[in-house]
Amino acid sequence: MLEQKLDQAPWTIQETFLGIFFTLVPWIAFALLLSSINVKSKTNVVLSPQVDLTRAIIVFLFSTLIEGAFLVAPFYFASRAYRNTNARGRLTLQALGFRSFDVGSALFWIGGLILAFFAINGLYQDVITMFHLHLQTNDQYILEQSKNAPISTYATLLASVLIAPFCEEVFFRGFVFMGLLRGMPPAWAIVLSSLIFAVAHADPGSFAVLFLIGLALAFLRWRTHSIWPSMILHLLNNGIGALLIVLVMQKKL
Repeated sequence: MLEQKLDQAPWTIQETFLGIFFTLVPWIAFALLLSSINVKSKTNVVLSPQVDLTRAIIVFLFSTLIEGAFLVAPFYFASRAYRNTNARGRLTLQALGFRSFDVGSALFWIGGLILAFFAINGLYQDVITMFHLHLQTNDQYILEQSKNAPISTYATLLASVLIAPFCEEVFFRGFVFMGLLRGMPPAWAIVLSSLIFAVAHADPGSFAVLFLIGLALAFLRWRTHSIWPSMILHLLNNGIGALLIVLVMQKKL
């Protein structure tokens, strides 16, 4: 009986909003503060390899710590729900979506959604160019920074591929989306969790794209009853984006 209910979050929708508030309010405030500091300290001075390497290590460790903050609320509320059971650890992981899935079906959706991401990004860039919108996406910002701090840029990209997909999927799809399902239909939960996902990135230039990506990731979590496929899709999306940035940095694209 317990196993049959594992795809229903054991935390309430009230606990979901509580987790969202205490995770995202300080996270967004910190992101905006960091962005402001970066703008004020922006310089065209190329960092020496030694300074850049030191900065890269700090960037990677700092990114890991910041992304890790996304894990606190999910594991706290999921673990607390099973505090009186013998299989607390296993049930906590399963409640957050760490369970088996239909590989064939998942690969079909992942492949189709990756192609959709390419189309969306291409269309978005065309819209920005066509209407002369003064929007700087996160990718453009990273490329700009890479001219002065290439090693630090590699560290940022590495964290976005290895750390972000795991931590963000646990929070946004494993905790937020599944928690919202406790109080609303799947369609509304998908839309609301995607809006929260886009807002949390504090990246106005990429908001529309992030929202659409959030829709795809939440749909995949709902469709497969597992967090692994959405995590794989997230990793592939970030990985392909990182690879393209590296190719541009090395003037191979």
